[in-house]
Amino acid sequence: EVQLSCVGINKHFGGVVAVNNVSLSVRAGEIVGLIGQNGAGKSTLLDCLSGFHSIEDGCVVVRGTDVAVWAPFERARAGVGRSFQEARLFPSLTVNETLAVARERHVQNRSMVADALRQPRSWQSEQNTQESVDRLIGELGLAPYRHSRIATLSTGTRRIVELACLLAAEPQVLLLDEPSAGVAQRETEALGDLLRTVRDKTGAAVVIVEHDMALLRSLCDRLVAMDLGAVIAEGTPEDVLANPAVIESYLGNNSAAIERSGPGSPTGSASVPTAVG
Repeated sequence: EVQLSCVGINKHFGGVVAVNNVSLSVRAGEIVGLIGQNGAGKSTLLDCLSGFHSIEDGCVVVRGTDVAVWAPFERARAGVGRSFQEARLFPSLTVNETLAVARERHVQNRSMVADALRQPRSWQSEQNTQESVDRLIGELGLAPYRHSRIATLSTGTRRIVELACLLAAEPQVLLLDEPSAGVAQRETEALGDLLRTVRDKTGAAVVIVEHDMALLRSLCDRLVAMDLGAVIAEGTPEDVLANPAVIESYLGNNSAAIERSGPGSPTGSASVPTAVG
């Protein structure tokens, strides 16, 4: 079942074409990677899908409903979760407190009077929230950091907390913008395993913009390559990374540069630029 799709969407910033007639669909349980050079339009596309940028043409459909004119918070309520290139968390809160805040939308029977008087329904709401937080902490391996403040965590651990916050909202669509940015290689490998686990447990449709080609190869069911705001290739990771148009978008048409890159990235080699911001 298709959870997220867009058809013919366009976005300009002045005379710059940021997104050019892009169409995309992602099914439940599918992980789709967006690749391309810096300025290719990947993050702008995520902004259009999540409502942080308006679109000028086309439609954005979430679980059968056109949400093109919806605000970001309305799309979040419809099941769209979005991460950013820099984790946006409250530095003074603990991990436990951060996840409790993220669960706030799902609190039932909330009443200021009940909270003030410590009535049973207030206790029950708090207990339900804490049970959900405990589950997320356990599933994402955050138990050692439960009472640590966000400001004291490594970049990799903050990324996992940010992912936990997204999952706390129970999304059906996850839009992840460079989740491994600033993360050590060892943590990146663990992140790939974690994202697969999240996909398997939630069945969410996942769209990911990422620097690390090795991570994308191992993680994604499909890749979508962009250049100058347009889609230039789509398919399996192997097919897309071997596509001549994709190789040229990274290396140009200089035969010497292509020869030096060997058989690798975007067909795989670490020696080839992999920046996809």
